[in-house]
Parts: sequence; structure tokens; C-alpha cells
Amino acid sequence: MKLWTKIIAGAESRKTRLHDASGERVSLSRLVRNGPRAFASAVGRAAFGLQPERPWISYDAARELARRIGPATRVLEFGSGMSTLWLAQRVGLLVSVEDHAGWHTLVSRKLGAAADKVEYRLATTREEYLAAADGREFDLILVDGKWRGDCVAVGLAHIAPGGILYLDNADHGAGGSAGDVPQGVGLMEEAARTSGWRLTRFTDFAPTSFFAQAALMLERTKD
Repeated sequence: MKLWTKIIAGAESRKTRLHDASGERVSLSRLVRNGPRAFASAVGRAAFGLQPERPWISYDAARELARRIGPATRVLEFGSGMSTLWLAQRVGLLVSVEDHAGWHTLVSRKLGAAADKVEYRLATTREEYLAAADGREFDLILVDGKWRGDCVAVGLAHIAPGGILYLDNADHGAGGSAGDVPQGVGLMEEAARTSGWRLTRFTDFAPTSFFAQAALMLERTKD
């Protein structure tokens, strides 16, 4: 990657750091509100290895989720991390699945007393990973790990009435460790069209990354 491209865009997949990989530009309000925080946390991670214990997703989306969760909330998380620690302090049940053994060990050590209400699973195969729901319904399902297209399909089958399905990095393409992201996007868009569920797109900054990225939030209507 050319130095100029790295400075302006951060990656060849984006026009600038203000655009996500699909070409959508972050709004001025989000740039002013969330850009400085993203820049500061990106510097903190790069220079000092700081890892803020909050979801590394859209700042505005995280604010909305914080407003919607509580001690009775049941959460399924595909892909663990700092969000796991954050959620464990706020919800009634957290089922989190991780495919990387080393990362699973690290997060397990950080859970502490909150581990009592967390089912934290190590799943090294696709079948184990996708089986984490165990036929249960959840109020919030976060897709931010492997096999994202397949995880969205599982999420749509297990989201409770009034619940939320969240897909991070919705501007990614197919292939690589995240799986078929466009497939997941298509499934969420189809559910919104056919079921009347509310679909919201976030083009925003996230902690530790000073570049715009996309996410989708699908809200199921209450029966």
C-alpha cells in the first residue's frame, strides 16, 4: 500500500478514512461526535496497547444497545472480545462463542465474577460455532466473528419478539475469516422487506479504529 493511501484511507478498500468500504461517507454529526474518540483510542492502542473494555462497534450503535439492554436481557454473541466483558456486567444471560483458543483463554481470565452468568464457549468448527443458540431465543444477537452470513441466518431463527440482530462490518465482502458478509446483509434486508422489521445502517467510527465502517441493526417487531 502506498504511504499516501495509508494516511488518507487506511486501506485500499476505502476512498478515505471518512468512507466505509462500500463507499458510504460518515455524516458530519458522527464525525464531530465520534471521530475524536476513535482517533484517541486508535493512538492509545497503537502506542500503548490499550484495549477499552467496551464494544468495538459503532459508537452510536453501542449507545443504542446500552439503552436497550438490562438485567433481564438474553444475549447471543458470535465472536468474543471487549464487548463480552462489557455485556457480562449488564445483562442477565450472555452466550458467547469464540473460535480462537488463545483469545478464549484471555477473555475467560478477564471475566472474573461475571463469569457466573456467561456461557463462554470455544468452538473450533463451523458446526459447533453455529450451534451456540441451542434452540433458545435471545433479545440481542451480535454477529462479529467467523461465518457471518451463516450466523445471521441462525440469528434470524433465534431472535425474540422485540429483539435486535446486529451485524458488524457490514461493508466487508465475501471470503476471509468473516465468511460471506454480503449474504448476511441480504438476509437482513430480506427480513426487513418481508416482515416489516426495522433495519438501520450505521456508517460510523468505532473504538481503536480511526476509519469509518458499516453495521446493520435489525429490530424484530413484537408479536
